[in-house]
Amino acid sequence: MSITIRPSEIFGSVYIQMSKSDAHRALIASSLAKEVSIIKPCISNVSVDIDVTRSAVSNFADLEIIDDYLKVSPKKEYEKEITIDVKESGTSLRLLIPIISALGIKCTFMGSEKLLSRPMDIYKNIWKEQGLEFNISKDFLNISGKLKPSDFRISGNISSQFISGLLFALPLLENNSKIIIDGELESAPYVMMTLKTLKAANIEISRHSDNIIEVYGNQNYSSINYEIESDWSHAAFFAAAGALGGETTLYGLNNYSIQGDKEILNILKFMGANIYYNDDNSITIKKSNRLNALDIDMSNIPDLAPIITTLASTAKGRTRLYNAGRLKYKESDRINDLKDSFTRIGANIEVGDDEIFIEGTEKLRGGNTTSHNDHRIAMALAVASVVSNESITIDDSQSINKSSFDFIERFRSIGADIVL
Repeated sequence: MSITIRPSEIFGSVYIQMSKSDAHRALIASSLAKEVSIIKPCISNVSVDIDVTRSAVSNFADLEIIDDYLKVSPKKEYEKEITIDVKESGTSLRLLIPIISALGIKCTFMGSEKLLSRPMDIYKNIWKEQGLEFNISKDFLNISGKLKPSDFRISGNISSQFISGLLFALPLLENNSKIIIDGELESAPYVMMTLKTLKAANIEISRHSDNIIEVYGNQNYSSINYEIESDWSHAAFFAAAGALGGETTLYGLNNYSIQGDKEILNILKFMGANIYYNDDNSITIKKSNRLNALDIDMSNIPDLAPIITTLASTAKGRTRLYNAGRLKYKESDRINDLKDSFTRIGANIEVGDDEIFIEGTEKLRGGNTTSHNDHRIAMALAVASVVSNESITIDDSQSINKSSFDFIERFRSIGADIVL
């Protein structure tokens, strides 16, 4: 599916949808509890990725929408062998693998070839060391055998999702375990979000240092009464649209959130946008003059790379995104694919193994481009229409559904001129 977005002025307000990261974690914790949990809002019709996790946890619990909340009721018994289609959701896959092994369930994960080609050696090596099945191909992943307590050594610069997956699983084992993180942990805020959810479920974990986490075994997940935060990662696209094209006011965000992508406000501030914190807890972002280039450390905010590329494409000077190597292993090769997608519409981008350099131009040219089936690149390209001389056509805009079913309508509601 292709969409065309004509250059537009932006003005309006948006209530930001629920956080994908928070929803994944709430669904998993509540499905492992022994009693009924309540999650607000109801987690329905948000995005493909959340639908994947919701469907997966239905193997462990019954989910029922009641008014504006989701009731999660535990099942007395689990099937011993299941199949889960994770489609393209890396978060779902990496969080669920150790949980299912901790429960001793045999599972076949189906998924896209791109997803199953992403780095999985951390789990593969652990499963091999423990004598468990971990058989991965381009079409599926088979796991079987029961995970055993141990000291799990994890590289900190691959993906925090491996650590989060183990954090959910290890309390279910008979004895204590440790997670030992080699090197500096990147995307640390996502691990903090996992720890926050586990705390809500009364799971006891001890962090001995930045690099050693002890997880006590033989624990039971308590029921949770949980309210999912709005998504700072998603808010970044609307905030950028206001900074580039006029004015946006964002509602529903928690200013004290531990979500790492809240950093978008600091980035916009230092680039020169006007930001106002309103009495009703909304946040208004207004265009000022042309934004200024920055050097930005991407180690804890990899999901912001596409929208920062949009901002930098017309900023004054040369923006450098560094510690960006892990972007190669996202939904696309986000280093090289960002260069390709934005070069097609007139951006000046150079890339290295760990860096992206963007030389700002006053206006983008516009034209036809592709998201490389990456939802965040697609949304970033849509926002780039605000600073384009001509329309931007995105050939594979259906990728947006991975994170949001109604991004297009929300973007249109603040002035974007979109042709489907």
